[in-house]
Amino acid sequence: MTAIDLSPILRKIRRRYPEWWRSEPALRCLRQVWAGANCNDAGVFEDFETVRIDLEGEKQWHAELTLATAPNGWHAVSASYLYPTGGGGSLPSVWDRVAFTSRHEAIAHAIEGLIASYERVRGSAYAPETQARTASRMLETLRGYRQSTKQLSLF
Repeated sequence: MTAIDLSPILRKIRRRYPEWWRSEPALRCLRQVWAGANCNDAGVFEDFETVRIDLEGEKQWHAELTLATAPNGWHAVSASYLYPTGGGGSLPSVWDRVAFTSRHEAIAHAIEGLIASYERVRGSAYAPETQARTASRMLETLRGYRQSTKQLSLF
C-alpha cells in the first residue's frame, strides 16, 4: 500500500485541540506524525520541489505539482492549475489527509487531481469554446505527462 489515510489521526487531533488551526501543540503532534518534518506555523512544508507543466504556445495555461518528502520517507503532494480566467491550488501540508510511501504514487495522485480540475474547466457551461478547446489540449498534455512518468517507473 502506498497511500496512507491520515484522517483518523487528524480527527483525534482536532478533537483534542478545539482551536487546532492555531494550536502549537496540535502542530507539534502532526510534525511527529511526519517524523519531524520542517514546516511553517500553518503546517506547510518548507522543503519541497515543484514540477511545472506548461501548455505549449499558451503562457497563461500551466499546471504545477508540489512534492514534499518527510524524514520518514512519506510524501505529501499538492497541485495547482492556472488558465486565463481562473485557477486554484495549494502547497503540501502536514494537515493533508493522505501521505504516500511512493514518490511515483504521490505524483500520479497530483496528476489525477489536475486532470479533474481541467475537466471542470473544459466542461463549464459558461466557458467560451476557445477555452474548452485549450483545456482539451491541456488535458492531453497532462495525460502525456502521466504516461511518461509511468514509462520512467519501468526502469
